[in-house]
Amino acid sequence: MPYSHTTVTPQQVHILFWRLSETIDELIELWGKEKYPQRYDSAMTEKRRCEIMATALLLRQHFGKDITINYTTNGAPIIDNGYISISHSSAYVVISIHTLRPLGVDIETIGKKAVRVMERFLSPKEIEILPTEENLLTCETSYRTEAIHLAWSVKECIYKIHPSAIEFRKDIILSSFNTLPEGEVTAWLSNSNTTIQAFYTIHDGCSLAWALL
Repeated sequence: MPYSHTTVTPQQVHILFWRLSETIDELIELWGKEKYPQRYDSAMTEKRRCEIMATALLLRQHFGKDITINYTTNGAPIIDNGYISISHSSAYVVISIHTLRPLGVDIETIGKKAVRVMERFLSPKEIEILPTEENLLTCETSYRTEAIHLAWSVKECIYKIHPSAIEFRKDIILSSFNTLPEGEVTAWLSNSNTTIQAFYTIHDGCSLAWALL
C-alpha cells in the first residue's frame, strides 16, 4: 500500500507526503485511468514518472477528485483550488497547499552534498552563525549538518516564492537557526526591504521547510 499522510501546520499550510516505495506499474494501477497526468508522457526517467504519478495521486486524495496543474513561465505550479508548491527528494514527493497565500516548500535528503557545497548558497556570516557546541546548548555533530540542509531547504522554498532571488548566497539572507530540529527563521531579500518567516523541521532523514507570503 502507498504511504501518504497530510500535516496541517499552525499557519494552515496543508503539507502532503508520499513516500516513493512503489514501482511505476504499481502507481499506474493506483491511478486507474488510461489518460495519465500532465507531463507524464514527456518524462525522461522512471523516477520522474513516479514523481508525477505520486503528485497526481496525492492531489486526488486531498481534494477528492483529479486536479489539473498548470505552470507559470518560471515553471511554478498553479491550481484553481488555492496556492500550491511541490518538492521531491530521493524518497519523497511533498506538496504544500494554502487556500489564500502563495507559498513554497522544499524537502532534501540529508547527506554530504549540501555540506560540501555550502559556500555556494550560504554567506560567510551565515556559515559563522551555524550551530556549534558553543552557540547551541544541545548541539551534536549531526545538528550542524541538519542546519546546513535546513538552510538549503529554506532558501529553496523562498526562491519558489521570489524567483528573482537567483543567487542564494547573496539574495536570500537568513537569521540563525537557534532551535533544532524544528523552528522558524527570518529571511531577508537583499534587493528589497522584504522579510519572510520560514518554518523548518527534520522529517524522516530529510530537511523540510515551508514559507508563505
